[in-house]
Amino acid sequence: MEDEIKSSVIRRLDGIKNRDEGAIRSLIDESYNKFDDWPPFGRQEATVALNNEFGAYKVLSNYGYEVKDFQANVLGDVAVATFTLHYQGAMRGNPFDVTSRVTSILKKQSSGWKFVHEHFSRFPEERSQQFMQRRRGFRF
Repeated sequence: MEDEIKSSVIRRLDGIKNRDEGAIRSLIDESYNKFDDWPPFGRQEATVALNNEFGAYKVLSNYGYEVKDFQANVLGDVAVATFTLHYQGAMRGNPFDVTSRVTSILKKQSSGWKFVHEHFSRFPEERSQQFMQRRRGFRF
């Protein structure tokens, strides 16, 4: 089962890389929503989330990604996938290089695993991480 779920996650990310709206729509459940690591940061329901994502394709270039530390927990017809996503590219010619923690909730349907919810959360900037590592030595 974990391989099926990971395959859905990879197809979703490849859909972004290839700007393939059809491939992405085929993986999204009608009740889909997400929290993104790009503005707007509030919960986006399916129509808004997909419109925002597909709109970004017009200014996205050189997109690449790497999935690390993938784990899927299957709970009947529902799966919770967690992983680290490192992705880079450019928006309107401005380069970005982001590492995020991702939680995806998928639901098993006759056509395969569909995304019900995604939550992207960026790792803190390197300076913030260094501060937190130094702070660990302090006792409160």
